[in-house]
Amino acid sequence: MDCTITGDCDHDSGLPDVLLWLNQPEQEEAFAKDYGEGLASLAVILVCSKHIVDVKPRIRHSKKEKRLYMDIMLVYTEFVLLTAENKKARVLEALLEDVPRIVRKYKFADFDTELFISDFNRYFSGLLAALPRTPALAA
Repeated sequence: MDCTITGDCDHDSGLPDVLLWLNQPEQEEAFAKDYGEGLASLAVILVCSKHIVDVKPRIRHSKKEKRLYMDIMLVYTEFVLLTAENKKARVLEALLEDVPRIVRKYKFADFDTELFISDFNRYFSGLLAALPRTPALAA
């Protein structure tokens, strides 16, 4: 299954650096399983921009493409103030909170939702656990 994470952000938000770090070759391997034909790909767009305020996140399921698109909103005024490591942690926490919740809202024919979510949580929880623990992150 193709699991793509990209961003719609201002350069000064610091999100581009997090996206560069996040998109590792291991991610493709983590989701290289056959979860079924009901969903071929997942596209997550992390949104963090001072120009995008009070916008509702877009979530769209294309049955024809067998693709689920979703926005995950990050509050620019809060995100921009975080350290580089805290930005990574915040993105991972948002992914772990929002993606499983949104994927579970849909009933895909011939798709093992729970296996995918289990693999998703395992992979991204592992990245979160590997981050250096600073007092701000430990709290």
